[in-house]
Amino acid sequence: MTFRKGARAALALSLLAATALTSPAGAQEAIEEIVVMAQRRAQNLQEVPVSVTALGGEQLQESGLSNSLAIGDIVPNLEIKTFGGVPNIFIRGVGNNDFNSSSVGPVSIYRDDVAVASTGSQIFSLFDLDRVEVLRGPQGTLFGKNTTGGAIVYISKLPDGAQEGYFRLGYGRFNLFEAEGAASMPLADGLSARVSGILRRRDGERVNLATDDRAIDVDEGAVRAILRYHPDGDHDVDIRLAAGTGRDRSDYLQPKPDGQINGADLFGYRDPAPGDVKILNFNGDSRNHSDNDWVSLTASFSLSDTMSLKSITGYDKGDVDNRVDVDGGPKRIDQIKFVTGTEQKSQELQVAYNGGGIQALIGAFYFDEDFTSHSEADLVGELTFAQGAVPLVTDATRRNKSYAIFGQTTVNLADDLRLTGGARYTWDKVDATHQGHLIPGFFDANIPDGAPIALVPYAAMGDTFKASSWRLAADYDVTKDVMAYGSVTRGFKSGNFNIGIITSVAERTKVDPEFLTAYEVGLKTTLLDRRLRANIAAFLYDYSDLQVLSVNQQGSGVPTLGLDNAADARIKGIELELTAIPVDGLDLGLNLGLLDAQYRNYTSGAIDPATGRPRDFSGNKLPGAPKFTLSSFAQYSTPLTATYHAAFRAEYNYTAKKYYNNAQDDLVSSRGGHGLLNLRVALSAPESDWELALWGRNVTDKAYIVDATDLRDFGLIPLYYGERATWGVEFTQRF
Repeated sequence: MTFRKGARAALALSLLAATALTSPAGAQEAIEEIVVMAQRRAQNLQEVPVSVTALGGEQLQESGLSNSLAIGDIVPNLEIKTFGGVPNIFIRGVGNNDFNSSSVGPVSIYRDDVAVASTGSQIFSLFDLDRVEVLRGPQGTLFGKNTTGGAIVYISKLPDGAQEGYFRLGYGRFNLFEAEGAASMPLADGLSARVSGILRRRDGERVNLATDDRAIDVDEGAVRAILRYHPDGDHDVDIRLAAGTGRDRSDYLQPKPDGQINGADLFGYRDPAPGDVKILNFNGDSRNHSDNDWVSLTASFSLSDTMSLKSITGYDKGDVDNRVDVDGGPKRIDQIKFVTGTEQKSQELQVAYNGGGIQALIGAFYFDEDFTSHSEADLVGELTFAQGAVPLVTDATRRNKSYAIFGQTTVNLADDLRLTGGARYTWDKVDATHQGHLIPGFFDANIPDGAPIALVPYAAMGDTFKASSWRLAADYDVTKDVMAYGSVTRGFKSGNFNIGIITSVAERTKVDPEFLTAYEVGLKTTLLDRRLRANIAAFLYDYSDLQVLSVNQQGSGVPTLGLDNAADARIKGIELELTAIPVDGLDLGLNLGLLDAQYRNYTSGAIDPATGRPRDFSGNKLPGAPKFTLSSFAQYSTPLTATYHAAFRAEYNYTAKKYYNNAQDDLVSSRGGHGLLNLRVALSAPESDWELALWGRNVTDKAYIVDATDLRDFGLIPLYYGERATWGVEFTQRF
């Protein structure tokens, strides 16, 4: 692999930090043990033969991560972006680059034990969490939902019978206001409850010249309540009923247009402030609205000294209204509206056994999802029509029923050697409807709507997809502090239908399932009297029939959108995660990811204007797969007096150049790597349980591109920029 100058500099910094980590001089503290549920049972992170990153609730707060998508900044080989309100999540280059709300990603999101399949429900506020676990690679032999890319699990803090809680108030740049709080209370013997919530509002960080108003406002809030029955000292029964609701009325992240015709678009518009991320100039709606309600019931029972039963029942309802002016200018070239509704129900049963050197789990999973979508795309409103603007209106539904049986067994072959095997069989039944039509005059108040013109006739589609997947692994304790492991895992993602915004019947395709075989080896080590934790993993993926959304520029007008199976891909890489306490009070962390993800044997539907033939994307980099990612932090805590303590924290995160389309196109990329510096200083009184903190994020005010859209047939490339420099103060009181 080769790296540009910025990436090489970041790598040099990481190696320097790694050297510092091994210095034991004066160290007194030990790294805290992390307990994870990656194998559906409580284990020390260092004993789990799986590549998993665990982020504690305190770390999430100190890093200022406000929503479920923000963790991509600090987890190696994890990239997350959104378009049209749809999260595009990539783990090790395996992800979803489809902006249609009907898309189904290969990375599962779990809220506690319940899989959240709806893309609209996957974006939520982070508050009052115990931890987040990011599992890389195919998951299915232990999890209800089947995935090829991995799983991200958000785990709430639970009531434990004690009376305690906290509240946090914050204020920052652009009139940011944050209020968060939680309280646990005992209700009766073995019965307790916890209620928590968050409110976050902020004025827009940019100015829209077209309206002379702020743009990209933030307005979101959520509450959650958990009722738990868990008798003190009794491990036989643990029943949890959780319910929550979330509301988001924020603006959408609007783009800036990069004109490709001597700095202008096809209709002559030029950005009045090119390169200045503070200035926007768009005339369309900007909306990122959503409502989400969820309920879950998790019940665990001990059947004997060695066997237990767990039931997980989940319900989730999400409604989304997203509107984006894709061209980013004052003309109607590409304005899109997505309105979707999703309702899902799931049921999972697990029976676990632990005894005689054997740990086993068998499970059954049922999932039922109803999805409806209405979209409006004003693609060429600046062209002249006899009856005014002619938008494309698309209506679609999907019913997805999934059934699965799965299991995994680990056998202790010796005191220091374990062998694991798992298997899964999945049935996915998908039924969908779709139609697209034009409505003359739809966006013109001065012209009455004309009769709908059928463009993509109504169709009902359906199919059933069945597949088996499996996992084989072995782990060996080299010493009591060093564990080596290796695994081979076969993953499966169900087939689907392209029922998004399309302009022809030919684009309404069915895609076959995709398969991924993952080979991985790794080391997990805890060294220097538990002052250094160093984990490394190397992996190789054989990826076949992967499902890809292609924006195919035909050079003759509106681009076509195709969802197809893009032959094969090969992915390989390395991840290094280091945590250390080299001296008393100093905590250091370093996460490093190297990635080489390329298509193989991929001929696309796009036409090369020079040859008139389909373009060959074989050898191109996969979207969302930068060669190099780095996240690091240093935090120094020290007592100032007998009463007051201080903590100083610095974070530096770097992401190398990445592409946002299949063509490995520099225009549709981040156009280089970028590094972000975050700072935080806190004053606390531990005996009084309060903390006052000052923080700054992206303190160097780095302008960086987080997404780009290919609209060259209209003469422009919309560029989406990340958050500007922000700073603020927050006060936390615990009780």
